[in-house]
Amino acid sequence: MIQAFSSLSNTPRGKILIVDDDSSVLLIVSQFLERNKYQTTAVNGGEEALKLVRSQNFDLVACDINMPGISGLDFLNALKGIDPTLASVVVTASNSVGMAVEAMKSGALGFVTKPFKEAELLDSIENAIQQARMVRETTAMKLYTPMLESATVALLHALEAKDQDSQGHGQRVAETSQRIAQNMGLSQEETVQIFFGGLFHDIGKIGVPDWVLQKAGPLDLIEQQQMMRHPEVGARIIETVAELSAASKIILHHHERYNGTGYPYGLRGEEIPVGSRIVAVADVYEEMIARRVYADTMNQEQALAEIQKGSGTQFDPIVVETFLKSLSPKR
Repeated sequence: MIQAFSSLSNTPRGKILIVDDDSSVLLIVSQFLERNKYQTTAVNGGEEALKLVRSQNFDLVACDINMPGISGLDFLNALKGIDPTLASVVVTASNSVGMAVEAMKSGALGFVTKPFKEAELLDSIENAIQQARMVRETTAMKLYTPMLESATVALLHALEAKDQDSQGHGQRVAETSQRIAQNMGLSQEETVQIFFGGLFHDIGKIGVPDWVLQKAGPLDLIEQQQMMRHPEVGARIIETVAELSAASKIILHHHERYNGTGYPYGLRGEEIPVGSRIVAVADVYEEMIARRVYADTMNQEQALAEIQKGSGTQFDPIVVETFLKSLSPKR
């Protein structure tokens, strides 16, 4: 059975195919996404969904795992065979890390458990669509797609070690870093590595205890030492993917400072990889304008002033200059 839903806007944000054998879930998810200006089509089986994917264009597929007929994992594998760049998100009652790992091995870019919060589902869908669109738009697609799949395998280490992971900050840092690299005239290969360095710059925080990450206040000396391990842990995770060796070095050094007072090795100036110097600016900027439990959010003007203030000490002046010139006035 196919249920088609009309978007509330003449210009929908994207076209989503929802696959679930529970009609009430289909209705709830469809209505929620429609309110958020997505166009949706809902079906109650994997076989029917695959027929639609072969004949229509979708921006994302949201599917259950436990379905009659073709299973959710088999469906995801078949989906990847039809279009490896089509974004997919799993929405399931299974909340095990093992199931999340299997879903991501099968190509899913997001994993949301039922019952879910609407904001959680929306964030997962938006991140997956954004990530897949970037793959489609790059001229390096033949290189980019297998690298993205390899990078997803690296993320499995995070899922197995910690039963939660937010990609929102990493995605924003990756996109900002990519924009800076492009405006600096760096090569396509360097830009791709910088994108992934930004995407996974904080992946090493899976090795930091939750009570340190979630502490609402300044960290003491021991807590700071635990937090300062995350670049090295992250670099070790990502360096397991041969195609991302340069990205792993970017991750390792993204907390170095231009004047040599950073960590883990106290590198200065051009001793620091250019990708790390770029990600450092993007990371701090995105942190300052994001909502955080342990610090007040700055507006864009305040954040840009802080970035400018750090030019030549914390940050590479050329990177700062390029960033300020290339930043869109609207966010």
